[in-house]
Amino acid sequence: MDLYKRLLAYVKPYWRRFAVASFFMLIVSITSGATAMIIQPVLDDIFLNKDETMLALLPVAVVLIYLARGVGRYLASSQMQVIGQLAIRDIRNGLFSHIQSLSLDFFSKRKTGQIISRITNDVYVIQDSVSIVVYDMVRETMTMLVLLGVVYYHNWRLATVALIIIPFSGLLIDRLGKRLRVVSRETQEAMADLNAMLVETFTGIRVVQAFGMESYEVEKFDRVNHTYFDKMRRTIKINELTSPLLEFIGAFGIAAIIWYGGTMVMEGKTTVGAFFSFIMALFMLYAPVAKLSRVYNKIQQALAAAARIFEIMDIQPTVRQAPNARLLPQLTQGIEFKNVSFRYDTDDETSPGANALNNINLHVEKGMVYALVGPSGAGKTTLVNLIPRFFDVTGGAILFDGQDIRDVTVASLREQTGIVTQDVFLFNDTIRNNIAYGQADAPQEAVETAARAAYAHDFIIKAPNGYDTIVGERGHKLSGGERQRLSIARAIMKNPAVLILDEATSALDTESELMVQKALENLMSHRTTFVIAHRLSTVLNADRIVVMDGGEVAEQGRHQELIDQDGLYKKLFELQFRTAMDTINANQRNHTAP
Repeated sequence: MDLYKRLLAYVKPYWRRFAVASFFMLIVSITSGATAMIIQPVLDDIFLNKDETMLALLPVAVVLIYLARGVGRYLASSQMQVIGQLAIRDIRNGLFSHIQSLSLDFFSKRKTGQIISRITNDVYVIQDSVSIVVYDMVRETMTMLVLLGVVYYHNWRLATVALIIIPFSGLLIDRLGKRLRVVSRETQEAMADLNAMLVETFTGIRVVQAFGMESYEVEKFDRVNHTYFDKMRRTIKINELTSPLLEFIGAFGIAAIIWYGGTMVMEGKTTVGAFFSFIMALFMLYAPVAKLSRVYNKIQQALAAAARIFEIMDIQPTVRQAPNARLLPQLTQGIEFKNVSFRYDTDDETSPGANALNNINLHVEKGMVYALVGPSGAGKTTLVNLIPRFFDVTGGAILFDGQDIRDVTVASLREQTGIVTQDVFLFNDTIRNNIAYGQADAPQEAVETAARAAYAHDFIIKAPNGYDTIVGERGHKLSGGERQRLSIARAIMKNPAVLILDEATSALDTESELMVQKALENLMSHRTTFVIAHRLSTVLNADRIVVMDGGEVAEQGRHQELIDQDGLYKKLFELQFRTAMDTINANQRNHTAP
């Protein structure tokens, strides 16, 4: 019942349209009753009594009835279709908006294709139902009530005999409908798996082709597709079984009426016209009953889809804004990590998993560059992801100028943070719109200034349409260095107080890295910067180096201080940076040699 109420809540805002549509549906239903009623005077007055007046009037009446029926059907159907589309638009917008508000852990636990399936396939199932089902359900219910009045008007005894089968039909419809809801949900889940595989395969198509795994992926897709086919076939079987069974049950009612009604005609207890008018009304009555059974099946399919949609809409973000949250003032002093611990949610309460971070204590001065180094899995990325509240700490606090970031609005916090990563994401839009993302009204001059600071202006003006050039999906029309510089220009446009650089140059060739490094220097100027460092120059130029290991801060200090400590940093330096350092020293000696 809750699902019904939640779905109807999306129709409620359009009750005026619904009232208009219902009025015209009532007209359609009344014309159905009039069609059945007109049979009696046709048979009794025209054919048996040779009434010429009725012969002249009834054909006109038939035309008027069907004219009213056609106009009413068109106006009712068009209004209900609009209501259905408006409701679906609101559901889709609400679902998308809600998903946008969810925390990153929601996306990390689910496949992209499965999320997309909720917005596309599940909403489509409801769309197919809401616009048609509501119209048919209201219209056929009205028609059934009108025709019930007709059959009881003609002969209440015959009507009672005929309607004995309806409870049995209702039980059958309910039983099959509930089974259909279960199978429909399984079908929609199979479609979600199919979408997830498509997204994964097409996203990784280069890897597939590089390893020559096309045949393997085709076979894998065939298995998933066959699973969907099996579920869909079960859905079809249940859906198509309803009408034949109802017709078979209805045959008993018709047979009883023919026998009982025929006896009454032979005994002179009713006229032939009245009996045939009754029979026609009865046949017309069984039609909406059968149609309502199909409507009920559609409703069950829609409810299965709605359950999956509302399942997502009922998920609350793990990162929530405090009711009395304040705007975060501009950073003036620094950031403090105070006994910060963090553990990723594993969805297993009996085995919550180990902490990714343990009791991190770190004071970061405003305007300084902090290089985070450490082995893979040390917690570097996890630490910086806590700053803009992509995740919330599970212990301790992060303070901006002494203020817990959980006490300020998420928007004002993220307004002061900028991120540049190795895996640059650009939208399939113009270069200008990618640079000015989030600032659509930014003047062209400001966009070009940011591009120049990121050393991107020169290659932009050489592009086919300059700043109006479409970069392609994920920026595939650009080189890695060009994408990275656009990402830096985007960060410069944002002008954040706190900057996070996560392996921003680790995947670039030497020439691209030099250009990007210059751009990063402009970006980092006068900003509090966290750099997950993989390059020697970044480490050496940092104001402070923070060495992480096992989710803890193992060491911190300047380069030479850490080398002198002969600890983890020195080992990492020996492994990762010694060759680069030797090359730099050799180049310097060659340059100064006489």
